[in-house]
Amino acid sequence: MTYLPPDPDGMNDERAAWGKAALEAFQDLTRTDDGDAIGDLLSDLIHLCDRTDVFGEFEAALRRGRMHYRDETHEEPDA
Repeated sequence: MTYLPPDPDGMNDERAAWGKAALEAFQDLTRTDDGDAIGDLLSDLIHLCDRTDVFGEFEAALRRGRMHYRDETHEEPDA
């Protein structure tokens, strides 16, 4: 079985489903195969950030995403 990190608020299956839906929509548009889809989507998001001020700088967004992921998979110690 695949290891899954903690899910303190019980939302990570739903979050994964949102990610899957976004990736499937991208694949429907681009016909990218499964092995390349996430990397290609990330690359296209970098291009998007390069061309707009709306979404900000990609590396900052990636750091925020990692922070959100850490927060969503970290169990608070018992007080």
